[in-house]
Amino acid sequence: MDAGGRRDNRQMCKYGTGCYQKNPMHHEKFRHPEKEKNVPDDKENREMNKRPLASNSSEDEVDNTKRQKFDSEDSTASSSEVDTTIPSSAAESSEDESGTHTQTNIEPSKEKGEHTADDQEEEVFEDILPPSPENIKESIKQKFLVDMPDDFYEFFEFCKSMNKDSPFDALSAAGLKLCGPFDVLGKRIPAKAPRSGSLYLRHYRYYYDPPEFQTVITSKEDGPHASKLLHIGYFRDSPSEAPVFVAFNEANVGPKITPLADNLFGAVYHMLAKLIDDSNPFQRSKLAALQEKVKLHANRSIINGDAKNLSLDAKTPSMKLRDRQKVSTTFHGAGLVVPYDKKNDVGYREIPESNASLKKIFKNIVEADTEQAKIKGLDVLHELITNVQFANDEGDPGMGIELGLDAFAYGGESLHNSIRHLLTVGYELVNRDEFSAIISAHLDRRVKGPDVDMFKKYL
Repeated sequence: MDAGGRRDNRQMCKYGTGCYQKNPMHHEKFRHPEKEKNVPDDKENREMNKRPLASNSSEDEVDNTKRQKFDSEDSTASSSEVDTTIPSSAAESSEDESGTHTQTNIEPSKEKGEHTADDQEEEVFEDILPPSPENIKESIKQKFLVDMPDDFYEFFEFCKSMNKDSPFDALSAAGLKLCGPFDVLGKRIPAKAPRSGSLYLRHYRYYYDPPEFQTVITSKEDGPHASKLLHIGYFRDSPSEAPVFVAFNEANVGPKITPLADNLFGAVYHMLAKLIDDSNPFQRSKLAALQEKVKLHANRSIINGDAKNLSLDAKTPSMKLRDRQKVSTTFHGAGLVVPYDKKNDVGYREIPESNASLKKIFKNIVEADTEQAKIKGLDVLHELITNVQFANDEGDPGMGIELGLDAFAYGGESLHNSIRHLLTVGYELVNRDEFSAIISAHLDRRVKGPDVDMFKKYL
């Protein structure tokens, strides 16, 4: 019955009191129970709303897209919810030709929510992993939630051939060392270290590393690239798929991710070429010798007809194909690929803001000098999040993922709640749940600086 005692023949909304839909047409079509009754939890709603988006999606599928509930803590700002801590010195922002956001003048002081390795003293680990699988590949996947490609294992054998006693230092002539998943492969994780899943997910995850990026090579502490925090890693669009390329980032410079090649040998080869150009004559000879060894090993696989085919090309056909599949460039420059039905225009829609205006929105929040100014800035961001809700309703989760990744690339603890919300929802809608786990673990202890070895303190 409605308020006037008349029978209400409208269909009951499937989301009940968990519905956050503001569209008047939705409320005209569906009725809703009282708020205090039968409130479903977030996880249940997310599971109901997950819908795989394929290139052959039909118009009927478009009409049946599911509603994703937004966490009210992230979608509504109040003075009691907003963190009032302001960074002591905000980074200057600039935009390069590709429209990506870069940062300079990064201060060593940390904002609330930004951590160092020492902060782990206060952390209690409740996500203890079960015993490691005997198969090393499965063991690495258990800890990092992704499969490492064949060239990862081949590169470790290559490093052992150059330095049997210490393969992790095989690239020391270039000021680089193996890290991350290589620590599991080389059995370098201390036995007394907690078997925490989140600890592994944060291991060598630098400040600007999105879930799609997994660091495997980094700068040596006393090397020439340590000041920029240069690191190299695999970039993949989906946790269930192989990496699309290997790239590098300089965490003390900004979020820009630069592709190098489609495998680790090609990436190291081209990185060495960059380093040779910037080195003195004495260093140049050592780097050239190391580059030649990489080249010989890769060419040998091609000559021997090895199926691994370790191409040294900087831009392979598969990388060019991926460029055509990108729906946006994103602030980090590597771009975003999501399931997209081009015929029905389903899977992605553009953010209704230019890069410049979006950065201004983020800046007004991160650099706000009063709580009131921060709330005002968050109100603008939440208008965009409402647009994301509508996009998710209509089968376009790519918009929310892009907005979340852009906020992540901009940086700032004041954006973390919104980032977590946008990305966990978006990733789950496109069946990339592992990325949801990675971003959640990262945001819990997002480290700005070099202290990203999560197991160093347990040595």
